[in-house]
Amino acid sequence: MLYKHEMHTHTCACSACGVINAEQAVDIAIESGLSGLVFTNHFYHGNTRVDRHQPWADFVKAYEDDYLRAKEYAAGKGFDVIFGIEELYRPGKEVLIYGIDADEIAAVPEFRDMNIAQMRDFVISKGGVIAAAHPFRHRDYIPDPDNYDGDEYFNAVEIYNHQNTPEDNAQAQEYFKNSRLHKISGADYHRTEHEMGKSGLAFPCRIKDTKELAEQILRGNYKLIINGEIV
Repeated sequence: MLYKHEMHTHTCACSACGVINAEQAVDIAIESGLSGLVFTNHFYHGNTRVDRHQPWADFVKAYEDDYLRAKEYAAGKGFDVIFGIEELYRPGKEVLIYGIDADEIAAVPEFRDMNIAQMRDFVISKGGVIAAAHPFRHRDYIPDPDNYDGDEYFNAVEIYNHQNTPEDNAQAQEYFKNSRLHKISGADYHRTEHEMGKSGLAFPCRIKDTKELAEQILRGNYKLIINGEIV
């Protein structure tokens, strides 16, 4: 049996571009045949809906609350909700972070001032995964879509993003085919018009929290879900 997890999800409480709420995200994922869902809402420097003017610990708690709401809603359904973040580190360039829980981030207010190298060091020191999100995405808001910062800043890369164009995904898959980075896949799910279940990772074991998720990714103990196919 494989446990299929969506790795890249946004909800309206935390992501300003999100439309669905926490409960809808869980219901849609279950209906799509998934075993788990990773909440990767936009964080401090991204398109967040969380008030940045509050104290750091309060900001992190407000961000975590939507994940906790989904986790409580999913309790008893045999479905796992996992904490993650998507953070902007320069215009148009973002990372997906797994394996770091909210308490660890809340304890380090310096996180909001970290550059990509410092963020990498922090995440890796905690045993986490820092993945380049949707590389080579060509959108009006991305000033240099073909500029990749380099493998040294990440230990994973999203080679398939269901909201990217086929051309953008093909560029990423070709570029990273011989890379040492762990390859991941995600829906970038924001709204009901998007498709759930066509992307993600399939694990041979149940994944119950963000630490287990990072561990399995770093071990390479999964298969990719690309356009609905397990590869």
